[in-house]
This record gives sequence, C-alpha cells and structure tokens, in this order.
Amino acid sequence: WYQRRVRAETLNQYAHQYLQVEPLTETFAELSQTRAVLHILVTVLNTALREATNPHMKGIIAKICKGLCDCADPQDIVTHVMPILTRLANDPDVFVQTSTVISFAVMLQRSSGSVTSIREQLDKFIGESVSSDVHVMMCELIESFTLVLPLCNPEIQRDFLIPRLATIGVSNSAITNKTKRRDITERLILAYKAILCCYLSTDTIEHYIVPGLQALLGDAQDVVPDKLQTVDLMLREVMSKTAMASKDQRPSNAFGSKVSGFFKKK
Repeated sequence: WYQRRVRAETLNQYAHQYLQVEPLTETFAELSQTRAVLHILVTVLNTALREATNPHMKGIIAKICKGLCDCADPQDIVTHVMPILTRLANDPDVFVQTSTVISFAVMLQRSSGSVTSIREQLDKFIGESVSSDVHVMMCELIESFTLVLPLCNPEIQRDFLIPRLATIGVSNSAITNKTKRRDITERLILAYKAILCCYLSTDTIEHYIVPGLQALLGDAQDVVPDKLQTVDLMLREVMSKTAMASKDQRPSNAFGSKVSGFFKKK
C-alpha cells in the first residue's frame, strides 16, 4: 500500500509542477509488458485517479494509459486499462475527455476480440463533437483515426474508420467558423491520403470515399484553396478505380441516408 501511495503521489507532483511526462509514460509503457507489473501500475493509476483534483492530473493519467495501450497485452488492456479510460472519457471536462481519444483508437487497432464498446465510445465522442461543436475533440479524433487506420485490420477500416471519417467530412461544411473548418479540412486531407494507401473495395469507394472527397473538395475550395489540387487528384484517382471496376456503375447516394441515420441517433 505504501509503495502504491508513493507512486501515486509522484504522479501528483508531475501534475502540479507541470513536469515533462514523456519519460514517465515511457517507463510505465515498458514495464507494462510484464503482466504482474501491469497490475501494479493499474493500481497506481486508479489510486491517482481517485485523488485527482484537476484536469491536468487526469490528462497525465490518460497519457500514461496511452503508453500502456501501446505495449501491454491487448486483452489486459481491455480488462484493466479500459475501465480507467472510460472513467476519464466520462469526465465533465472536455480536455480530459479529449486526452483519452488516442487511447481508444489504439485499443481499436490492437484489439483481437470484440471492439463494440470501443466503437461505442468513439461514436459518442463523434456525436458530441458535432452536436456541441467541440473543435479540439474533433481534431483529435481525425488525427487519431489517421494514425491507426493503416495498422487496423481491413474490417475495422471498412466498417468503422472510413465511414466515420466520411461522416465527419460531410458535417464539416456546416461549420460557420472558417478557422475551425480549415483545421478540420487540413486534417481530413491527411486522413484521406492514409485511406488511399489501404485496400478499398468498390462498395467502400462508392458509398464513402467518393462522397467524402466530394465534400472535402468543396471545403478545400472555400478554406484551403492551395490544397484544392491535392483533393481533386485524390477524387480523380478513386473515380478512375470505380470506372475500371464497372463502367456502368456510378457513386451511390446511399451514403447520405447512412450519415443522416448516424446523426439522428445522437
């Protein structure tokens, strides 16, 4: 108990003195590869979380959890680390919530079992970001999805990440603040560059990629005209793929109803 207490107080010192947390995160991540040690680390984090009095402290705990998600056994992550992240994700402070996004994305990438609860939490973040215009969280979602997308299995790419990025892209045109809209547009361009490096079925291209890029093309024209040619080339590339697959097929409008359905549930 005393050792756990000392370690928890060490985290508290990092928070109050605004020390660089990266060395501590790396140490936790390396140690977490041993299951017995992981259990001790999780206990330390739980102790620190119970006593956390400010968002910065909770943000440090979230960063350390991300390190554990990178290195620990995937099943141990779901069993022991995810409960901590879920508590942080439901914190009233947006900064704390946002600090957990990358960890949930990494769990989605590394999980070898059911990802339903992880997807539900990420969907909740997306819905809240759109409905409440939480800009910092939306940017973090796009960056996190872009980071893990090439490493995820094709099913997660096809059924979750690509549709959600398309959904975010279509909603971006409704943002009236040009600075926020530009931030999201620039991040979505990087996301679609990552998407085009993945295997894409004709169905995915027609239902998600083409509508998403068409929306992105309009955003680029309005807020980042210097990136317009980049988006146009990406759109031409995917359109040529669908044309080669079947000259008679055209992009389906089914995507619109799927996006509407997604936001209607939120």
